[in-house]
Amino acid sequence: MTKIVETTYRVRREPLRTSFSTSLRSINELSVIEFHIKTDDGIEVFGESVETPAITGDTSAAIQSDFDLRLSKALIGKEFEDAASFYRAHIAQIRTTNSAKAAADFALYELQAVVSGKSLKEVLGCLATQVKSDVTIPLTEISEIPTLLAARTEFSIFKVKLGSEDMKTRVNKVQLIREIAGAEAGIRIDPNQAWSVDESITFSEETERLGLGIEYLEQPIAAMNKKGLAQIRKMSGTKIMADEALYTIADLELLHGLNSVDLINIKTLKSGGITPALEIIARAKELGVAFSIGTMMEGDKGILAAILIAGAHRPDYCHDLDAAWWASNTRLRYAKGMVAI
Repeated sequence: MTKIVETTYRVRREPLRTSFSTSLRSINELSVIEFHIKTDDGIEVFGESVETPAITGDTSAAIQSDFDLRLSKALIGKEFEDAASFYRAHIAQIRTTNSAKAAADFALYELQAVVSGKSLKEVLGCLATQVKSDVTIPLTEISEIPTLLAARTEFSIFKVKLGSEDMKTRVNKVQLIREIAGAEAGIRIDPNQAWSVDESITFSEETERLGLGIEYLEQPIAAMNKKGLAQIRKMSGTKIMADEALYTIADLELLHGLNSVDLINIKTLKSGGITPALEIIARAKELGVAFSIGTMMEGDKGILAAILIAGAHRPDYCHDLDAAWWASNTRLRYAKGMVAI
């Protein structure tokens, strides 16, 4: 049986093609942290993570410390059969950043693929050859929107980042996008927790009054305010998505119990890896809660895992998988609003 004998990590820089800005942060490059696993039979695989202090609170220093002090001890000397059972037995209960757990879990699934002689796609049960993705319109001035849309003509669904602008500007931005993109384009709004409950309700009322056709409003208020999401949903005709409010199955069940959401955004770095993300998907299906698969701005390996999960569990939906499109050196291929698998 395969045994893990060594773990190491390193950091590499990945430039973005242009600045990615939201109400929480603005970045021009990624520091991708690779977590490597070596086995006694000569296999070496690695997973990836990135710091997201403004979103998850996970810093690069904390992730690397977790690799050094906790995950190495949890993995070295352990026998490996499959990723999910190994994760549950040796990683799930460790007090580490979810981002560090996710990198280890990515490596474990790659190890499973090598040991089993299968591809990662086969291991994750993905039969799709491509998955549809939206593309982000970052937080920007209204004057820049036509240029941004002109650079995204291959996409038909747009995830629009809004922030602390006044209400008129917010609505005007959406109006302009609708005018340029056309009636058939999808528009999703993501304020990244920047608004109050009242602002969210007012925005929804205004965009509904103008017939702007918003697909959903994603995490407009603080993540901890799950009851506030329920209030917005009750007072609005716009669908509500939870993102930063959804890390665990317990979060999902609370959101569902409060009638707070129409759908949830599942991300492996938030949840702690592929294994817990799949567990959230399974519970969402049981509860009848719709889900979308998303990513952080991260390396190709994490994004590929998300694409494969999306293709395996909701292949006909348009997910939030454009992160690699922003990278200068990605190996993933986007065409006509689809990312190839």
